[in-house]
Amino acid sequence: MDKRDLILSTTSGALLSLAFPPLRLGFIAYGALVPFFSLFPHSKHKDALLCGFVTGLCFNAGTVYWICWPTLAGGLFSFFFLSLFFMLFALMLNLAIRSWGTKGFLFAPFLWTAIEYLRSFGQLAFPWTLLGNTQTEYTRLIQFASISGVYGISFWVVTINLCLYSLLRHATLKRGRVGERLFHVLVVILILLFIIPYIYGNRVIPKERLEGEVKVAVIQPSIPIDVKWAPEGVTVSFSTLEQMTIRACSYRPDLVIWPETATPCYLMRQGEYRMRLHNFCDSLNVPILTGSPDYDFQTGRFYNSAFLFMPGKREVQGYDKIHLVPGSERMPFSDTFPFLKKFAFRAGDFSAGKRFTVFQHPKGRFSTLICFESIFPELARQFALQGAQFLVNITNDAWFGRTSGPYQHAEIAVFRAIENRIAIARCANTGVSMFIDPYGRVSGATPIFTSRILVDTLPLRREETFFTRHGNLFSKVCVALSGIALVWVVVSGTRKIRELW
Repeated sequence: MDKRDLILSTTSGALLSLAFPPLRLGFIAYGALVPFFSLFPHSKHKDALLCGFVTGLCFNAGTVYWICWPTLAGGLFSFFFLSLFFMLFALMLNLAIRSWGTKGFLFAPFLWTAIEYLRSFGQLAFPWTLLGNTQTEYTRLIQFASISGVYGISFWVVTINLCLYSLLRHATLKRGRVGERLFHVLVVILILLFIIPYIYGNRVIPKERLEGEVKVAVIQPSIPIDVKWAPEGVTVSFSTLEQMTIRACSYRPDLVIWPETATPCYLMRQGEYRMRLHNFCDSLNVPILTGSPDYDFQTGRFYNSAFLFMPGKREVQGYDKIHLVPGSERMPFSDTFPFLKKFAFRAGDFSAGKRFTVFQHPKGRFSTLICFESIFPELARQFALQGAQFLVNITNDAWFGRTSGPYQHAEIAVFRAIENRIAIARCANTGVSMFIDPYGRVSGATPIFTSRILVDTLPLRREETFFTRHGNLFSKVCVALSGIALVWVVVSGTRKIRELW
């Protein structure tokens, strides 16, 4: 790896990180991979691996550095682990280009999308930094996510990068008339890559504001972590939330939402606090959804849960978080290797929920995504299939501090709305709280670390998108095609591949 390779690798990594929130520079993603593509082909695969690692390390250190805020060890592990996927992409792309020449670059969008999709599986799943997530500001360009999901947006962005790279490459080479024709074809393709999504988005997004059917009040109490989990934390939390809820009820909401672990106690197991919330709910005559830890005395299992209290009823509807944060709520592979539990941040030993709960409310059915569950397209899709008419995302992003983490987390939810044409109410302890309509349009986004009350009327889901019906079909096609191409390359050039190491 020479100096040129190092410069190009770090440049691509840095540009990719700049395209993510809170900076509104998503357009940088359209050319961020051009320096990276300029590195290929490599004479040796180990050089391609090294370039992939450097690019991934720069990208992840610049994007998810905030993981170091609560846990330095977890942050450093994330930088290196997530960089492995860049190494895989670089190696596979180099294999294709060495086997098929410049035509191998056509493999890039399929391979990138396949790797992103596979990253969403397993105990270390973390599809946070998907390339498509850089595009949440451009709602008119990303409406086809209702067909392809966010992974289709990533495919689109990589294709734009590939067109730009090809244009720059042909502009610096003299190739006669054939080269000129190809250059013009690439220009037309690049223009169409923007025009077609824009026309589609302009056609499907209604010009008027959607008529709301359920009025929701979101409470952002902004209670610091050290206060919430202190001995007096339960008293402070209840007092703050109750006062803000009383003020919110002047708007006559149909539902009040408190954030993740809003009640820092075992709400359902401690009768004093459970009755307090029941009585408070009855006195206001309004349903309250709250996040709370939970504990099952029979199994000895802990859960990160959400509970819906309905006025006049003692039955409480509940949901246990299904996707747990690795290293925080659950140490990956700790069932097989119990000693790993001692390395968990916050001594997390939660159990994953099993049920896709749909809360029953007189004005509309809804489901709850707790914390980083909003980054998983399939989970939101399953709730929609189960009959949810709107979604709620409750979270406590105070752990991230004043970093880019809360902003990135909030923006990701835009795609869950578009993919399923479903409205979302987002409630965060310290922000960002906001409302998202079924077309990804955000309203009422709050500053972080401030107390806020948001009230808006959400529309109920009326249609079932292609994505809701068929899921990540596009991504699965990319995985299949990438697998076939990889087998072809390996089988047809095994001897040559050995030489390139």
